[in-house]
Amino acid sequence: MPKKEKRIICKKCGESWLPSELPSNKEWTKIAPMPDSEGRITIMVMATWTCPKCGKSVMGLKGKYKDEGTTGPSKKELLITKLKNIDEKIALKELANEFGFSVENIKKALQIFIKEKTIPGRIEDDYYFKN
Repeated sequence: MPKKEKRIICKKCGESWLPSELPSNKEWTKIAPMPDSEGRITIMVMATWTCPKCGKSVMGLKGKYKDEGTTGPSKKELLITKLKNIDEKIALKELANEFGFSVENIKKALQIFIKEKTIPGRIEDDYYFKN
């Protein structure tokens, strides 16, 4: 079932129309800065229209699309797998370099994983120790 289109509303006169009802003057794309939980990127098609009643230029969303996303495991899954497969300990700096994150972000992620009991272990002196 297709999603319902959101109406474009003129802020000056209150006239409304569907994005497909009137021809657009200009179109461009915006890409969402963060992927969704499945790793897909949202691409938004923005456009401007001329209000048929008052002639004011109105900007709005013409459509949203999702790309195919990544086919492999996410960085979170790769990090958890890596941590479950270490022998005893690993430096947070090494993990940060391998996954392209800062040490602070790796530390925050590990604290959450430990708290949620996703991985067993503890963090001491910028090292992750497996229990």
